[in-house]
Amino acid sequence: MSPREPSAGGGEDLIATGVSGSNEGSYDSDREPAHLPAGPPFDLNNFPFTFEHAHDTSHSIHIEPDSDPSKSPSYEWDGESITSSITAYREENGRTYHAYSDGSYHYPNDSVELERLDWQYICLKRLFNGKNYFAPWSQEHPPKRILDLATGTGMWAIEMAEEFESSMVVGTDLSPIQPEFVPPNVHFYIHDARLDEWWWPDSFDYIHVVQYAEPLLFPSRPRMAKIPIRMALGAWEDFEIDVARKAFNHLEPGGWFEAQELLPTLGCDDGSMPDDYAPNLLFNDLEDCARREQRPLDIAKMYKQGLINAGFVDVTEQVYKIPINGWARSRNWKTLGDLWNVNCLDAIQGVAMALLHRARGLKRHQIEIHLMDTRRGLSDKSVHAYQSCYVVLGRKPQVDEGIVMASEHE
Repeated sequence: MSPREPSAGGGEDLIATGVSGSNEGSYDSDREPAHLPAGPPFDLNNFPFTFEHAHDTSHSIHIEPDSDPSKSPSYEWDGESITSSITAYREENGRTYHAYSDGSYHYPNDSVELERLDWQYICLKRLFNGKNYFAPWSQEHPPKRILDLATGTGMWAIEMAEEFESSMVVGTDLSPIQPEFVPPNVHFYIHDARLDEWWWPDSFDYIHVVQYAEPLLFPSRPRMAKIPIRMALGAWEDFEIDVARKAFNHLEPGGWFEAQELLPTLGCDDGSMPDDYAPNLLFNDLEDCARREQRPLDIAKMYKQGLINAGFVDVTEQVYKIPINGWARSRNWKTLGDLWNVNCLDAIQGVAMALLHRARGLKRHQIEIHLMDTRRGLSDKSVHAYQSCYVVLGRKPQVDEGIVMASEHE
């Protein structure tokens, strides 16, 4: 294990997953064994982290304690491997859930869910006409450092790293479910974004929020250029406190925060959705359960005001509709609806199982029966229902802008 500084409160904030630096506003309906260096700072790229220490068991090893632990040296980077406790996932009702910060996120991390997340990613790319981001980045003006909160399977982070080869991309999640071989400018870490402190060695100019969040310890804390979020449904208790304020503090002046978030509540514009529509009843019930667990599902509506309250400027919000099945007339809307219907049908058990079990005390067979009508309803094309996806952007003001804004309020 490499040397490390104690974090605030004596805990460990971040653990490296060991997967870093491997070599290996509207939908357009008309378009289709290495050795450590002699001393710090250590270059940890491609270093095979492990908690095991190879030694001759015939000799006893004694580790001398430091008489003054507060005098730990300062390192640019430090990290630890994934421990067995991180991958000892909770097994519950036939699904598995993250072990790090156990219970913080109520949705599964098993292979079924990973496939669904990748499918969902494809759906959203189609919804956004192939765009991965709405912040004003380009090859002429690329982000330098990107933080992808709740990165999930890491697809977004990997694609951004491939598009912007000069950028450093950091993805965090509660589960080590990212691929082993990634571009050399991508680093994945286990991290819970709701922790009191974010320990990053460099600031970001783009922060993006995706799905959930998960330990490498960073003693110093410069800021970042972009922080994006995509589909962090049910991850936050209070978006402004859990994310927005921290993101503001870790962004470079002029950096961007972007969230792409689903509002699961169903909408309908033509009155075709009856009051007893099973999917809507279930989503309303799940929202009530999520609030009891202090992880509201309607958080997308809070993002815009949360960013404004945190000090962001140029805050914008776009809302995209996604048909829950192929009820639309337009061929491309119909195709998107059919794709999203697959996502909904695959998601419904994972979304409902833990919440209904933990908040309502229901057994697995009771939940499965409860979901039968919901599945039928999701595929009923006589009901013209849709879900909404919010894209919310905010920019951290430049230093001179902050002075101007402060003087305006004097």
